Amino acid sequence: MPTLILGTSVCTAITRALLGFTLLILTACQSTTPPLNTGPLLVGPGSQTPLGTTEKVYPYPSNIFLDIAIPVFDPGFPKHQSGEIDYQKIKQAGIWPQLRRAEAKRFAVSSKKALDNIPAFGAVSVVPSPNTSADLYILGKINHSDSQLVSLTAKVIDSTGSIWGEKQFRHTVSDGFFRDSKNNNADPYQPIFNQLADYVYSLLLQQSETDKTRIQQTSLLRYAQTYSPETFSPFLHSHIVNNHIGQQPHWRHNLTGFPNEKNRMLARIQALRIHDQLFIDKLQDHYLQFDADTAEPYRIWQREALTERITAAEVGNKSAQSGLLSGAMILGGILLDKNSQSSSGQIGKFAALLGATYFAAQSLERNAELKIHKATIDEMGESLDVTLSPSVIALDNKTIELTGTSAEQYQQWKAHLLKIYQVETANDNQPL
Repeated sequence: MPTLILGTSVCTAITRALLGFTLLILTACQSTTPPLNTGPLLVGPGSQTPLGTTEKVYPYPSNIFLDIAIPVFDPGFPKHQSGEIDYQKIKQAGIWPQLRRAEAKRFAVSSKKALDNIPAFGAVSVVPSPNTSADLYILGKINHSDSQLVSLTAKVIDSTGSIWGEKQFRHTVSDGFFRDSKNNNADPYQPIFNQLADYVYSLLLQQSETDKTRIQQTSLLRYAQTYSPETFSPFLHSHIVNNHIGQQPHWRHNLTGFPNEKNRMLARIQALRIHDQLFIDKLQDHYLQFDADTAEPYRIWQREALTERITAAEVGNKSAQSGLLSGAMILGGILLDKNSQSSSGQIGKFAALLGATYFAAQSLERNAELKIHKATIDEMGESLDVTLSPSVIALDNKTIELTGTSAEQYQQWKAHLLKIYQVETANDNQPL
């Protein structure tokens, strides 16, 4: 049988590669004990022991609580000048559309949860669109999200049309986040939502009591306008402004007066607004359930994608590097097998083939898991967009069935409330 003769340089290269792989395994198996702190040690109760809660405190010396609406975030898809989605740029940016759409809902819910932890606001609601009655609106947009880096932009605007502020937030997930068992149920993106909530809180503190009262009154009158513009429009002066260069034109609504609180029509509008808010409250159950249902597959996607991204950053191209490493190890195993029948040669062959199989299988397994969980998120994301379960609501001894998406059901509900208002006002005008 012919004997394969290798040059000294080739053998040396192979030997070094296998030796490096062996050392890598041995190093990973070793455990090291960090040295004790060489500074003074303090054990037991002492002046440095924290007492009481360490949670952040949000003082709010006011009894005026503004209601917040958070429309589902803008997914941030690149678009053509015509407004159509630019799928070529989406591909170049590595955006998976269905995942990003699911994130648009999840991020709105996460923002709601962060704001709910600050006892300075009224109801905080996720809504299908900004076409909802509220005192304050948070318009969010996803700039980037790849499991490691997340970037959001939030614009805060009140019901008068006054823009409180706009800010971009960024957070990078630590490489070791998922290694800590304390983070088993933690959201690696949570810091960015805490930043957003703190920002809104800081803007709120800049508002005077008069400002907040005016905002609430404007919210009510704008809602009343949708039912009876001829009655309530005289109390509002609405116009378009564009005060800042590069700023998108927007509506401003200035109070010119306010109807008497005993106004019968206003009282009826306030009752309808309560029913409107009850429907929004019901929608929260759907959004929170969606958030809960997608939590596990989304978290697994985050963990696996983060691993892939970090590895790719370390070695360049993950797929190419894995293929080269696997090929080199297999070749090394074959060459060792042909040139040595010793036990060391057999061990080297086994280690090389084992290493190649491990890296190849690991890569395939991660890719397979990513596809499975992407499909799960895809299905769940579309389910909330396409249709909700039909909603049957009892109102004034009647049942009303709503069907379609969350936005469609909300529009149907508002149409029913308008009919109720029209019937009641018609009855008021009938002669006794």
